[in-house]
Amino acid sequence: MPELEDTELVTEPCRLAFPALFDPKPVSKTKPNDLKYQAAVLIPKKVSLKPFVQCIKAAMREAWNDDTIKLSGNKMPLQSCEAKPNLAGYEDGWHYINTKSGYQPSVVNQKLQDIIDPDGIFAGCWCRFHLKAYAWDHPEGGKGVSFSLQAVQLVREDSRLGGGASTSDAFEPIEVDDDEVEMTDLDDLLG
Repeated sequence: MPELEDTELVTEPCRLAFPALFDPKPVSKTKPNDLKYQAAVLIPKKVSLKPFVQCIKAAMREAWNDDTIKLSGNKMPLQSCEAKPNLAGYEDGWHYINTKSGYQPSVVNQKLQDIIDPDGIFAGCWCRFHLKAYAWDHPEGGKGVSFSLQAVQLVREDSRLGGGASTSDAFEPIEVDDDEVEMTDLDDLLG
């Protein structure tokens, strides 16, 4: 494995949420034309936060020669999942990072083969993430740190995260005799 910079890390297996790995999505509702590849990284409580904090501090040293600046709110990339209690997968005691990139990240399976079908990886999968921390200065918003999404490796599938019931929870199979199915003309119904 190539040596990583101080601002980079490859995570232990974490859960993928809100993926936009193949088609970029708007970063915010206020900037619908600012399209980025994105993913939320859900970090289980058993995963140490120390490597994430080390990358954040390295990005601060690199940009400002100071890693003691207190970051809070959206200026701090590492957030508690307790702040998002109604989102699937955001478990108590877990943390999350919202990542984005202007470039499509590499997405591979366990054998490092490219995943090219967007259905091959979904919200709920366990993945390893190659992330890079960077510091930023906003003229009106102050200083902050974010993580860019470099690459994603699928570790294993799990139940999908997302809203709505699954079809198997909502419906039961029904028996249909194809010879008896009659299509009704819409004009007859409106008629």
